[in-house]
Amino acid sequence: MPLRIATFNANNLFRRPKVFQLDGLSADAAKVLDDLQKLEALLAKASYSGATGTAIVGLLKKYEFDKSKLFPEQRWFQINEVRGKLFRVKRASPGANAKPEIELVAKGRSNWLGWIELTRENVNAVSTDNTARVIQAVNADVLCMVEIEDRHTLDRFSRLTLKKFKTSFDHNLLIDGNDPRGIDIGLLSRFPIRSVRSHIDDLTKTRRTPIFSRDCPEFEIELPDGRTLWLLGNHFKSQGYGAQTANDAKRKLQAERVREILRRFDLTRDLIVVAGDFNGSPTSTPLKPLLTTPGLFDVLKSPLHRGPSWTYHDGRQQIDYLLVSQPLFAQLRAVGVERRGLFHKTDFKGKFPHFPEVTDEVTQASDHAAVWAEFEI
Repeated sequence: MPLRIATFNANNLFRRPKVFQLDGLSADAAKVLDDLQKLEALLAKASYSGATGTAIVGLLKKYEFDKSKLFPEQRWFQINEVRGKLFRVKRASPGANAKPEIELVAKGRSNWLGWIELTRENVNAVSTDNTARVIQAVNADVLCMVEIEDRHTLDRFSRLTLKKFKTSFDHNLLIDGNDPRGIDIGLLSRFPIRSVRSHIDDLTKTRRTPIFSRDCPEFEIELPDGRTLWLLGNHFKSQGYGAQTANDAKRKLQAERVREILRRFDLTRDLIVVAGDFNGSPTSTPLKPLLTTPGLFDVLKSPLHRGPSWTYHDGRQQIDYLLVSQPLFAQLRAVGVERRGLFHKTDFKGKFPHFPEVTDEVTQASDHAAVWAEFEI
Protein backbone atom coordinates (compact mmCIF):
# COMPACT_ATOMS: atom_id res chain seq x y z
CA MET A 1 0.00 0.00 0.00
CA PRO A 2 1.22 3.56 -0.69
CA LEU A 3 1.84 5.66 2.39
CA ARG A 4 2.67 9.36 2.28
CA ILE A 5 4.11 11.08 5.36
CA ALA A 6 4.97 14.77 5.78
CA THR A 7 6.04 17.39 8.29
CA PHE A 8 5.19 21.09 8.24
CA ASN A 9 5.93 23.96 10.60
CA ALA A 10 2.78 26.00 10.01
CA ASN A 11 3.65 29.07 12.15
CA ASN A 12 0.24 28.77 13.85
CA LEU A 13 -3.13 28.45 12.13
CA PHE A 14 -5.41 31.27 13.31
CA ARG A 15 -3.73 33.19 16.15
CA ARG A 16 -0.02 33.77 16.70
CA PRO A 17 2.02 35.67 19.31
CA LYS A 18 2.49 39.21 18.02
CA VAL A 19 6.25 39.16 18.58
CA PHE A 20 6.58 36.13 16.25
CA GLN A 21 5.23 38.23 13.39
CA LEU A 22 8.48 40.18 13.30
CA ASP A 23 10.65 39.26 10.33
CA GLY A 24 12.24 35.84 10.68
CA LEU A 25 14.48 35.30 13.70
CA SER A 26 14.71 39.06 14.13
CA ALA A 27 16.97 40.82 16.59
CA ASP A 28 13.98 42.82 17.86
CA ALA A 29 12.00 39.67 18.67
CA ALA A 30 15.05 38.15 20.34
CA LYS A 31 15.39 41.18 22.63
CA VAL A 32 11.73 41.05 23.66
CA LEU A 33 11.86 37.33 24.42
CA ASP A 34 15.12 37.72 26.28
CA ASP A 35 13.54 40.41 28.45
CA LEU A 36 10.56 38.13 29.04
CA GLN A 37 12.85 35.37 30.29
CA LYS A 38 14.52 37.85 32.65
CA LEU A 39 11.16 39.11 33.92
CA GLU A 40 9.84 35.57 34.48
CA ALA A 41 12.98 34.69 36.46
CA LEU A 42 12.63 37.84 38.57
CA LEU A 43 8.93 37.26 39.24
CA ALA A 44 9.68 33.72 40.43
CA LYS A 45 11.80 35.01 43.32
CA ALA A 46 10.53 34.79 46.88
CA SER A 47 11.30 38.45 47.59
CA TYR A 48 11.02 41.52 45.36
CA SER A 49 13.09 43.74 47.61
CA GLY A 50 16.21 45.60 46.56
CA ALA A 51 17.69 45.02 43.11
CA THR A 52 15.03 42.44 42.20
CA GLY A 53 12.19 44.92 42.58
CA THR A 54 14.13 47.64 40.79
CA ALA A 55 14.76 45.31 37.85
CA ILE A 56 11.09 44.28 37.69
CA VAL A 57 9.93 47.91 37.66
CA GLY A 58 12.57 48.73 35.03
CA LEU A 59 11.30 46.05 32.66
CA LEU A 60 7.67 47.05 33.20
CA LYS A 61 8.58 50.65 32.38
CA LYS A 62 10.55 49.57 29.32
CA TYR A 63 7.39 47.99 27.91
CA GLU A 64 5.26 50.98 28.94
CA PHE A 65 3.10 49.42 31.64
CA ASP A 66 3.11 52.87 33.24
CA LYS A 67 0.99 54.20 30.37
CA SER A 68 -2.66 53.58 31.21
CA LYS A 69 -3.82 54.74 27.80
CA LEU A 70 -1.93 51.94 26.06
CA PHE A 71 -4.27 49.07 25.22
CA PRO A 72 -3.11 45.52 26.11
CA GLU A 73 -3.07 44.47 22.44
CA GLN A 74 -0.54 47.23 21.73
CA ARG A 75 2.04 45.59 23.99
CA TRP A 76 4.16 42.54 23.21
CA PHE A 77 2.95 40.84 26.36
CA GLN A 78 0.47 41.15 29.22
CA ILE A 79 0.64 40.50 32.95
CA ASN A 80 -2.30 38.32 34.01
CA GLU A 81 -3.10 38.99 37.67
CA VAL A 82 -5.52 36.25 38.73
CA ARG A 83 -5.33 36.77 42.49
CA GLY A 84 -3.67 39.67 44.20
CA LYS A 85 -1.83 42.45 42.37
CA LEU A 86 1.75 42.60 41.20
CA PHE A 87 1.91 46.39 40.70
CA ARG A 88 -0.05 49.59 40.44
CA VAL A 89 0.52 52.81 38.53
CA LYS A 90 0.63 55.90 40.72
CA ARG A 91 -0.76 59.05 39.19
CA ALA A 92 1.74 61.75 38.33
CA SER A 93 2.12 64.59 40.79
CA PRO A 94 1.28 68.07 39.51
CA GLY A 95 4.10 69.51 37.48
CA ALA A 96 5.27 69.81 33.90
CA ASN A 97 7.80 66.99 34.06
CA ALA A 98 5.86 64.65 36.35
CA LYS A 99 5.26 61.12 35.08
CA PRO A 100 3.20 58.18 36.35
CA GLU A 101 5.23 55.77 38.45
CA ILE A 102 5.05 51.98 38.76
CA GLU A 103 4.91 50.73 42.32
CA LEU A 104 5.16 47.05 43.22
CA VAL A 105 2.28 45.91 45.39
CA ALA A 106 3.46 42.33 45.82
CA LYS A 107 6.41 41.83 48.16
CA GLY A 108 7.28 38.48 46.55
CA ARG A 109 5.95 35.54 44.55
CA SER A 110 3.66 34.32 47.32
CA ASN A 111 1.73 37.62 47.39
CA TRP A 112 0.07 37.28 44.02
CA LEU A 113 -1.04 34.65 41.52
CA GLY A 114 -0.51 35.31 37.83
CA TRP A 115 1.76 34.96 34.82
CA ILE A 116 3.11 36.62 31.71
CA GLU A 117 1.24 35.97 28.48
CA LEU A 118 2.36 36.96 24.99
CA THR A 119 -0.11 39.15 23.13
CA ARG A 120 -1.68 37.28 20.24
CA GLU A 121 -3.09 38.58 17.00
CA ASN A 122 -5.02 36.96 14.21
CA VAL A 123 -3.05 35.29 11.46
CA ASN A 124 -3.85 36.78 8.06
CA ALA A 125 -6.84 34.87 6.59
CA VAL A 126 -5.10 34.46 3.23
CA SER A 127 -2.09 33.02 5.05
CA THR A 128 -4.32 30.43 6.71
CA ASP A 129 -5.76 29.48 3.33
CA ASN A 130 -2.23 29.21 1.91
CA THR A 131 -1.35 26.86 4.77
CA ALA A 132 -4.23 24.70 3.56
CA ARG A 133 -2.91 24.93 -0.01
CA VAL A 134 0.44 23.55 1.13
CA ILE A 135 -1.26 20.67 2.92
CA GLN A 136 -3.44 19.99 -0.12
CA ALA A 137 -0.39 19.91 -2.37
CA VAL A 138 1.54 17.60 -0.04
CA ASN A 139 -1.45 15.23 0.17
CA ALA A 140 -0.07 13.27 3.10
CA ASP A 141 -1.81 10.42 4.88
CA VAL A 142 0.03 11.28 8.08
CA LEU A 143 1.16 14.85 8.74
CA CYS A 144 3.23 16.16 11.64
CA MET A 145 2.13 19.73 12.36
CA VAL A 146 4.54 22.04 14.21
CA GLU A 147 3.62 25.37 15.88
CA ILE A 148 -0.10 24.78 16.40
CA GLU A 149 -2.16 26.62 19.01
CA ASP A 150 -4.10 23.69 20.50
CA ARG A 151 -6.07 20.58 19.53
CA HIS A 152 -9.40 22.35 19.11
CA THR A 153 -7.75 24.78 16.70
CA LEU A 154 -6.19 21.90 14.78
CA ASP A 155 -9.58 20.15 14.62
CA ARG A 156 -11.36 23.33 13.49
CA PHE A 157 -8.72 23.96 10.82
CA SER A 158 -9.15 20.39 9.53
CA ARG A 159 -12.96 20.49 9.52
CA LEU A 160 -13.46 23.99 8.16
CA THR A 161 -10.42 25.37 6.33
CA LEU A 162 -9.08 22.15 4.79
CA LYS A 163 -12.59 21.19 3.74
CA LYS A 164 -12.64 24.20 1.40
CA PHE A 165 -9.64 22.67 -0.37
CA LYS A 166 -11.17 19.20 -0.60
CA THR A 167 -8.63 17.87 1.88
CA SER A 168 -9.58 16.11 5.06
CA PHE A 169 -8.22 14.10 7.96
CA ASP A 170 -10.48 11.91 10.06
CA HIS A 171 -8.15 12.02 13.04
CA ASN A 172 -6.13 14.67 14.85
CA LEU A 173 -4.34 14.87 18.16
CA LEU A 174 -2.29 17.40 20.11
CA ILE A 175 -1.07 17.57 23.71
CA ASP A 176 -0.05 20.96 25.11
CA GLY A 177 3.71 21.01 25.58
CA ASN A 178 6.12 22.97 27.74
CA ASP A 179 6.02 26.17 25.70
CA PRO A 180 3.33 28.58 26.94
CA ARG A 181 3.28 30.49 23.65
CA GLY A 182 0.89 28.17 21.81
CA ILE A 183 3.42 26.55 19.48
CA ASP A 184 2.71 22.89 20.07
CA ILE A 185 3.21 19.71 18.04
CA GLY A 186 0.13 18.01 16.59
CA LEU A 187 -0.81 15.26 14.19
CA LEU A 188 -3.27 15.04 11.30
CA SER A 189 -3.95 11.47 10.16
CA ARG A 190 -6.23 9.63 7.79
CA PHE A 191 -5.71 6.54 9.93
CA PRO A 192 -6.78 5.95 13.54
CA ILE A 193 -4.45 7.23 16.27
CA ARG A 194 -4.27 4.50 18.90
CA SER A 195 -2.31 6.38 21.53
CA VAL A 196 0.09 9.19 22.31
CA ARG A 197 2.93 9.19 24.81
CA SER A 198 4.19 12.57 25.99
CA HIS A 199 7.69 13.50 27.13
CA ILE A 200 6.96 16.90 28.66
CA ASP A 201 8.17 15.57 32.03
CA ASP A 202 11.54 14.28 30.81
CA LEU A 203 14.00 16.21 32.99
CA THR A 204 17.69 17.02 32.84
CA LYS A 205 19.80 15.08 35.34
CA THR A 206 21.46 18.08 36.96
CA ARG A 207 19.07 21.05 37.01
CA ARG A 208 15.88 18.91 36.80
CA THR A 209 14.37 21.15 34.14
CA PRO A 210 12.39 19.94 31.09
CA ILE A 211 14.54 18.58 28.28
CA PHE A 212 12.09 19.40 25.52
CA SER A 213 11.24 23.01 24.74
CA ARG A 214 7.85 21.81 23.51
CA ASP A 215 7.53 18.01 23.66
CA CYS A 216 8.45 14.84 21.83
CA PRO A 217 5.04 13.14 21.50
CA GLU A 218 5.05 9.52 20.33
CA PHE A 219 1.98 8.98 18.16
CA GLU A 220 0.88 5.37 17.61
CA ILE A 221 -0.98 5.14 14.28
CA GLU A 222 -2.94 2.11 13.10
CA LEU A 223 -2.38 1.41 9.40
CA PRO A 224 -5.11 -0.23 7.26
CA ASP A 225 -3.28 -3.59 7.24
CA GLY A 226 -3.10 -3.65 11.04
CA ARG A 227 0.55 -2.66 11.36
CA THR A 228 1.65 0.21 13.57
CA LEU A 229 3.39 3.39 12.48
CA TRP A 230 5.13 5.34 15.21
CA LEU A 231 5.72 9.05 14.67
CA LEU A 232 7.82 11.09 17.10
CA GLY A 233 7.15 14.80 16.59
CA ASN A 234 9.76 17.38 17.53
CA HIS A 235 10.47 21.09 17.66
CA PHE A 236 13.95 21.61 19.06
CA LYS A 237 15.27 24.77 20.72
CA SER A 238 15.39 27.71 18.33
CA GLN A 239 18.56 29.31 16.99
CA GLY A 240 17.39 32.87 17.29
CA TYR A 241 16.55 33.52 20.93
CA GLY A 242 19.08 33.30 23.76
CA ALA A 243 22.83 32.67 23.72
CA GLN A 244 24.11 30.40 20.95
CA THR A 245 26.17 28.25 23.32
CA ALA A 246 23.19 27.59 25.57
CA ASN A 247 20.88 26.99 22.60
CA ASP A 248 23.29 24.49 21.05
CA ALA A 249 23.66 22.68 24.36
CA LYS A 250 19.89 22.45 24.74
CA ARG A 251 19.44 21.18 21.19
CA LYS A 252 22.13 18.56 21.68
CA LEU A 253 20.44 17.38 24.87
CA GLN A 254 17.15 17.08 22.99
CA ALA A 255 18.76 15.15 20.13
CA GLU A 256 20.39 12.77 22.62
CA ARG A 257 17.10 12.19 24.42
CA VAL A 258 15.25 11.36 21.18
CA ARG A 259 17.99 8.84 20.38
CA GLU A 260 17.47 7.30 23.84
CA ILE A 261 13.71 7.07 23.26
CA LEU A 262 14.35 5.27 19.96
CA ARG A 263 16.08 2.44 21.83
CA ARG A 264 12.63 1.14 22.76
CA PHE A 265 12.09 0.30 19.11
CA ASP A 266 13.77 -1.99 16.60
CA LEU A 267 14.77 0.33 13.77
CA THR A 268 15.49 -2.66 11.53
CA ARG A 269 11.89 -3.91 11.78
CA ASP A 270 9.52 -1.25 13.18
CA LEU A 271 7.94 1.54 11.14
CA ILE A 272 9.35 4.65 12.85
CA VAL A 273 9.33 8.31 11.85
CA VAL A 274 11.06 11.17 13.66
CA ALA A 275 9.67 14.38 12.21
CA GLY A 276 9.60 18.11 12.75
CA ASP A 277 11.62 21.30 13.02
CA PHE A 278 15.06 20.50 14.49
CA ASN A 279 16.36 24.09 14.16
CA GLY A 280 19.74 22.94 12.92
CA SER A 281 21.44 21.92 9.69
CA PRO A 282 22.42 18.31 8.85
CA THR A 283 26.06 19.16 9.65
CA SER A 284 25.39 20.90 12.98
CA THR A 285 27.11 19.36 15.98
CA PRO A 286 24.04 19.47 18.30
CA LEU A 287 22.01 17.29 15.92
CA LYS A 288 24.77 14.72 15.39
CA PRO A 289 23.59 12.30 18.13
CA LEU A 290 20.21 11.94 16.42
CA LEU A 291 21.24 12.17 12.77
CA THR A 292 23.86 9.43 13.23
CA THR A 293 21.48 6.99 14.93
CA PRO A 294 22.03 3.55 13.32
CA GLY A 295 19.00 2.45 11.32
CA LEU A 296 17.59 5.98 10.98
CA PHE A 297 17.68 7.78 7.62
CA ASP A 298 16.99 11.32 6.40
CA VAL A 299 14.65 11.01 3.39
CA LEU A 300 16.22 14.12 1.82
CA LYS A 301 19.51 12.24 1.65
CA SER A 302 17.96 9.64 -0.63
CA PRO A 303 19.09 9.52 -4.30
CA LEU A 304 15.40 9.93 -5.13
CA HIS A 305 15.58 13.52 -3.91
CA ARG A 306 16.87 15.82 -6.61
CA GLY A 307 17.62 19.46 -6.03
CA PRO A 308 18.41 21.46 -2.89
CA SER A 309 17.26 20.36 0.56
CA TRP A 310 16.68 23.75 2.21
CA THR A 311 13.40 24.16 4.05
CA TYR A 312 13.73 27.60 5.64
CA HIS A 313 12.77 30.85 3.93
CA ASP A 314 16.35 32.09 3.72
CA GLY A 315 16.91 29.57 0.92
CA ARG A 316 19.97 28.06 2.60
CA GLN A 317 19.12 25.92 5.62
CA GLN A 318 17.50 22.52 6.01
CA ILE A 319 16.01 22.62 9.49
CA ASP A 320 12.90 20.45 8.90
CA TYR A 321 13.30 16.69 8.79
CA LEU A 322 11.68 13.35 8.10
CA LEU A 323 13.90 10.65 9.57
CA VAL A 324 12.66 7.10 9.00
CA SER A 325 13.60 3.60 10.10
CA GLN A 326 15.21 1.08 7.77
CA PRO A 327 12.01 -0.72 6.62
CA LEU A 328 10.49 2.59 5.53
CA PHE A 329 13.64 3.91 3.88
CA ALA A 330 13.96 0.67 1.89
CA GLN A 331 10.46 1.24 0.50
CA LEU A 332 10.86 4.94 -0.28
CA ARG A 333 9.37 5.73 -3.69
CA ALA A 334 9.28 9.53 -3.86
CA VAL A 335 10.38 12.49 -1.76
CA GLY A 336 10.17 16.25 -2.02
CA VAL A 337 10.04 19.70 -0.44
CA GLU A 338 6.89 21.80 -0.95
CA ARG A 339 8.07 25.42 -1.06
CA ARG A 340 5.19 27.17 -2.81
CA GLY A 341 3.83 28.47 0.48
CA LEU A 342 6.98 30.57 1.02
CA PHE A 343 7.40 34.16 -0.13
CA HIS A 344 10.64 35.62 -1.40
CA LYS A 345 10.97 39.03 -3.07
CA THR A 346 13.07 37.65 -5.91
CA ASP A 347 10.90 34.53 -6.17
CA PHE A 348 14.29 32.80 -5.79
CA LYS A 349 15.02 34.10 -9.31
CA GLY A 350 12.15 32.04 -10.69
CA LYS A 351 13.59 28.72 -9.54
CA PHE A 352 11.09 28.22 -6.73
CA PRO A 353 7.84 30.05 -7.55
CA HIS A 354 5.18 30.43 -4.89
CA PHE A 355 1.42 30.06 -5.11
CA PRO A 356 -0.20 33.06 -6.85
CA GLU A 357 -2.07 33.74 -3.61
CA VAL A 358 1.24 34.20 -1.75
CA THR A 359 1.95 37.89 -2.40
CA ASP A 360 4.15 38.89 0.56
CA GLU A 361 5.47 37.73 3.92
CA VAL A 362 2.10 38.41 5.55
CA THR A 363 0.20 36.10 3.21
CA GLN A 364 2.80 33.33 3.01
CA ALA A 365 1.72 30.05 4.55
CA SER A 366 4.82 29.87 6.75
CA ASP A 367 8.51 30.67 6.70
CA HIS A 368 9.10 26.91 6.51
CA ALA A 369 8.59 24.51 3.64
CA ALA A 370 6.93 21.12 4.07
CA VAL A 371 8.91 17.89 3.64
CA TRP A 372 7.11 14.82 2.32
CA ALA A 373 7.95 11.25 1.42
CA GLU A 374 5.98 8.39 -0.12
CA PHE A 375 6.54 4.72 0.65
CA GLU A 376 5.21 1.44 -0.72
CA ILE A 377 4.81 -0.76 2.33
